[in-house]
Amino acid sequence: MFAAIFRRKWTTVDYVLIVVLAALYAVALMTLANIKLIPSVPVRPANALQPVFGMLFGLPGCLALAFGNLINDLVIGDPLPHKLIVGFIINFLGGFLGLLFVSHPLLKTKRSILEYYLFVVIIASGVIAGSIWVNVLLSFTPVEIATAFTPLVFANQAIATGVLGPILLKLLYPFVKRAGLYRGLPIRSRDSAVNRHEVNNA
Repeated sequence: MFAAIFRRKWTTVDYVLIVVLAALYAVALMTLANIKLIPSVPVRPANALQPVFGMLFGLPGCLALAFGNLINDLVIGDPLPHKLIVGFIINFLGGFLGLLFVSHPLLKTKRSILEYYLFVVIIASGVIAGSIWVNVLLSFTPVEIATAFTPLVFANQAIATGVLGPILLKLLYPFVKRAGLYRGLPIRSRDSAVNRHEVNNA
């Protein structure tokens, strides 16, 4: 199934999706950026879009996350090259981990729920929080500050993806599927697995 993600032939719709979704993600990041847990630590509820874009829109969704964050960083005046590169990569991964490892986008089974909270909420949040240490390695951020901010960033990401992510997936999946915009793992094999599970437990 994983090979289907990379071998699928791209169409004009895929490139349009990247542009539209990147714009939506950038706007969401910018409009919600003033919500803060404490001074200098913004809450980013828009990060809940990462697993949604990745799991529903596949590679176009993951690229849209990367480019959307890049647009946001450039607009808010954060042009340090290493930060732009790191932000591009970790936002891509924020969608890509869910795309690769979560077995059903509606989280209908215990397995898919476990996969979601392990790979999206815990591992992806850890990757994003750990990106702070790139600044430490480059001597831009003191170790003490990175140590204090890492758990806050992790909690911020985990709460957004753990609480809002599943809700958005359930709300948007039917529309995305009906519109023919679904680009995740082949849904037929996923749905058949869910159906077999339900029949066996009936």
